[in-house]
Amino acid sequence: MTILQRHSLRQFFPPFFLAIVIMAFVLLMDRLFLLADLLVRKGVAPVVVYEVMLLSLPFVISVAAPLGSLIAGVVTFGRMSEDNEVGAIRAAGIPMARVFVPTVIASVFLMFIMVGFNSFIVPEAQHRVRNLLTDVARKKPAMRVREGVFMTDFANYRIYIGSIDERRARIKDVAIFERKKRKQPPGFITAPEGEISYTPDDRYMILTLYNGEMHELKENDTYRRLSFKRHVINIEMNTDLIRRDRKYRSSQEMMLPQLLGKIGHLHKEIGGITQKVGETHTNSGSEAGRLRLDELQTRLRYKRLEAARYQVEFQKKLSLAFSCFFFLLFGAPLGILLHRGGIGTGFIIGLVFFAIYYILLLSGQNLANSGRLSPFVGMWLPNILLVVPVVEMLGRAFFEQPVVWRWSKR
Repeated sequence: MTILQRHSLRQFFPPFFLAIVIMAFVLLMDRLFLLADLLVRKGVAPVVVYEVMLLSLPFVISVAAPLGSLIAGVVTFGRMSEDNEVGAIRAAGIPMARVFVPTVIASVFLMFIMVGFNSFIVPEAQHRVRNLLTDVARKKPAMRVREGVFMTDFANYRIYIGSIDERRARIKDVAIFERKKRKQPPGFITAPEGEISYTPDDRYMILTLYNGEMHELKENDTYRRLSFKRHVINIEMNTDLIRRDRKYRSSQEMMLPQLLGKIGHLHKEIGGITQKVGETHTNSGSEAGRLRLDELQTRLRYKRLEAARYQVEFQKKLSLAFSCFFFLLFGAPLGILLHRGGIGTGFIIGLVFFAIYYILLLSGQNLANSGRLSPFVGMWLPNILLVVPVVEMLGRAFFEQPVVWRWSKR
């Protein structure tokens, strides 16, 4: 490896990692409100909140790595062009493409690393964070009281509160259904006003009701109605986070072997249903035969859509990994042609290009999931559409001649 090649490679990695760190922070911003809600309303321990954030990082990195490759390419080779290093290299008779080779090889290694990362680490992290968020959602907070709705989050009680004065902890128009044991009819408590408070350890919520009534239906079909001036109910709050291991995985949570196994299983089912459709089609003269044929065709359509969804996820893992290599092929020549290599320029160009790329990716994903495009075309659509401008810029920047325009004139 020559001095110039080592120089370009050393210049590439700092902006690459800086871009990943900055983009990871930006992409995690949408999680901040969720994390704040976990801390404030749910009373979740900061360690659990930190775990949610940590488990969210692999998905963010899978999206930020291609963008980091693009920004690093623009910054590295744009700075070389801005400082007239590119002109000096060409004046010395050294092909610029030779200087570019080590960076390309590094991006190819990165692409293979991201294939494994997207296929194993990202889905496992997605599965764990979904399980953790589900467990957190089941955790009953100490201050989860809402007005105007029936709350079923409390053990043995279904509570309705008409209005809440949070400053004075006063409540109005209270209705409580109390679940009885041994399949007894539920008790019913009403009160026009009351107060709400909590024990110091948040283990119990204390409802103090005033001037209300209690209604009960006894086992011997007798009805009892009691009036009270003051009635206190202690409701136990479940504040412990109970973790559960769930085996079900969505398509985003499946590792590569699981995903391929699911796709193979669905293809076998589709083949079996297709065979039954052919057999039923020959006997569809009767009304029962036509109904059976319609049922099989409906099942076949839904199975194909289900298989397409898993194939889309498989192609998406590969497409995002390939983008680490493909984005460099766009960013490096763009930096040379613009003669601008600042980190700000790199981020602006990177964000605009990535926005276009991601819109095309989501559009292709929606079309593929609905069956209007094949999963391969849908998930590789951005790369396919951007091949021509990338090839043209590579020719102009590294070989100093247009490629597409020259070919079209022949």
